[in-house]
Amino acid sequence: MLMPQAAQTGATEPATGSTPPAFTLRDFLIAAFYHIRIVLLAGLIPLVVALAVAATSRTEYTASSLLMVIVSREVSNAQNVTDTGPAVLSIEGLKQVESEVQIIESADVARATVVEIGADRLFPPGRLAAITRLFSSDKDVMDKAVERFQASLRASVQSGSNVIKVSFTNPDRDVAIAAADALVKNYLAARRRLFENPTAKILMLEVNRFQSDLSAVDREIEQLKVKAGIIDFAQDAILASNQVDSILQRRRQVAEREVAVAAQVTEAEKQFAALPDSVFDFSEKTDALPGDEDNNTLSKLLLERDRVASQYAPGSQLLRDLDRQIATIRARIKTRSERRYSTDRAVRNPQVNYIQNMILSLKVEQDSLGRQKGELVQQQRLAEERLAALRAAETPLIELNRKRDSLGEGFREYQRRAVAAAIEEAAAQSRQSAVRVVQEAGSAVTKRSLALPLVAAGLFAAILFGGAAGALASTLRTSFVTPAEAERALGLPVLAVFDAEADRPGNAATDEAIGSCATLLLDTRIDEEPLRVLHFLSPDADDALPWLARRLAEEFAARRQLRTLLIDLSSAAPYPLAAGGGDMRGGIAVTGTPVPLLWAAADAERSPLLDFRLPIAEAELMMAELRRAFDCVVISSDLPGASLVTQRFSQLVDANILAVQAEKSRKPAVLRLRDQVAESGGLTIGLVFLGRRYYLPNWLYRRA
Repeated sequence: MLMPQAAQTGATEPATGSTPPAFTLRDFLIAAFYHIRIVLLAGLIPLVVALAVAATSRTEYTASSLLMVIVSREVSNAQNVTDTGPAVLSIEGLKQVESEVQIIESADVARATVVEIGADRLFPPGRLAAITRLFSSDKDVMDKAVERFQASLRASVQSGSNVIKVSFTNPDRDVAIAAADALVKNYLAARRRLFENPTAKILMLEVNRFQSDLSAVDREIEQLKVKAGIIDFAQDAILASNQVDSILQRRRQVAEREVAVAAQVTEAEKQFAALPDSVFDFSEKTDALPGDEDNNTLSKLLLERDRVASQYAPGSQLLRDLDRQIATIRARIKTRSERRYSTDRAVRNPQVNYIQNMILSLKVEQDSLGRQKGELVQQQRLAEERLAALRAAETPLIELNRKRDSLGEGFREYQRRAVAAAIEEAAAQSRQSAVRVVQEAGSAVTKRSLALPLVAAGLFAAILFGGAAGALASTLRTSFVTPAEAERALGLPVLAVFDAEADRPGNAATDEAIGSCATLLLDTRIDEEPLRVLHFLSPDADDALPWLARRLAEEFAARRQLRTLLIDLSSAAPYPLAAGGGDMRGGIAVTGTPVPLLWAAADAERSPLLDFRLPIAEAELMMAELRRAFDCVVISSDLPGASLVTQRFSQLVDANILAVQAEKSRKPAVLRLRDQVAESGGLTIGLVFLGRRYYLPNWLYRRA
């Protein structure tokens, strides 16, 4: 089981466990400062362009006029006499105002204004105008002027009102005012010309024709209804259909009842023939008389005498009265026992009369059902004839109604338009009064300069381009800049972080970081067993990994007093060895070092454990011997130096630790190394980050 990791201090950062850290603002700032040249270059391009455009931009003046459109019946503007759509008077007033806006923005009004003001005054020719006019005609020049005029023109309806705001923008203030006033004048003139076309006479002819067609169709519909006897076709059809269905249901019920009555008559006659005329007599004898309460009265008197005897003296008048009553009741009971009463009654069979009456009623009902059946047949024939007549009249009636609806809709449409056209012709001379000028163009002139907005847009674009360039550079970068990047990419916790100056002698932060890393490794447990054989791997050949392995081995031996063995397979320069011969421990030729309790691998050629041809079983025995000989074994290797031996050690050691070089180790190489360790059956507990550089200022590190 992997124990929780301790926090690192000094040059290290705290390990975060198995969960990769989230992307923070500090990571973003570090990536931005790391690619600061690319960010500045990408952001400088839109900023320079925006500054150049702002320097060449001109101040523009906008002259605005306000027009109020009077929406009423007298100012309807529909002229299409063949239109069969909705009437003009039925559309919203806002639609009429929008149609006025379209007239203002039309090309005819714009062309008349350009001709009146002058194309050269509106749009002064540039330096290359003489050359461009050589390759174009006068019509092309006018068309371009009209197009530019429409681009500078703005006509919009004010929100919630029937007021139109007409604006024209030009670098010359006087030209902007003159163009706006000329535009309004030409619009009013064009509007008067649009409404000079009389249409009332044509529309009235259509109204009369529709009226005569409607009268003819109404007469045909009335004749068809009288002939078929129809009042309301839909209701008559439903009634006829329901009547046929009701009669059919009744015929079925009568037929069912007729069969049932016949069966009942047959069964009743059969049972009647089997019944006897009478039943046995019986006699009844009793001595009880109706209303005889002597025994009950005697019991009540005896109870009353017992109560009175307990309250009065013997021989009192009340006791004597009760004794007389008791004697009288007893005498009556005695005389009644001498009498005898008997009752004799003879009973005949009651089923005979019941069945006779039932047979009689069933025969009467059977006769009535036969008569009812014949009447229902006659009624069904009449109902079916009525339904057939309605079906025959349905198709021509539908056609006539459809024709009448179409004619009625056209009649109403043309009648409304004829009335509107007549009113329009009557008000043709005062048509300009429907649109009134509320504000002259010279009363509202606004000045606008795009220099500051362009500079602001350039700054914003510079930020966006710089951020996008930095993000793209960070995405394409294959090296690691921060430990968090390596932790997120590899999915392994960071055990220790060392900066670029960690190998400088006398660095207190490095000593503290080495001690924290050693404590973390010694406190870690896997399956309740401590880590004794540690393997540091790196995909690159660099001096940082041998330095880390040596410093960590010295920490275990000198300060933790552990017998430590250092196997350096990633450095060409061996660790300083003490004078004297070496020894063979666990397949490794080891030699003492100046550091107490620290041994180092002296000769790789004489070490069987470092031979890649060694079988795995013998390698496991040698590794077990190393564990008995030393308290801690530190191995450092890199793929370019000894790839096959590295794979062997990845399988035999207690834990593998990846060494990632900041800005040097490539992400694909580190990922491949991690996967090779996993494929060989080794366990990777984390990574150490070497050679980290700090790109942010100290004050920004404290705040971000």
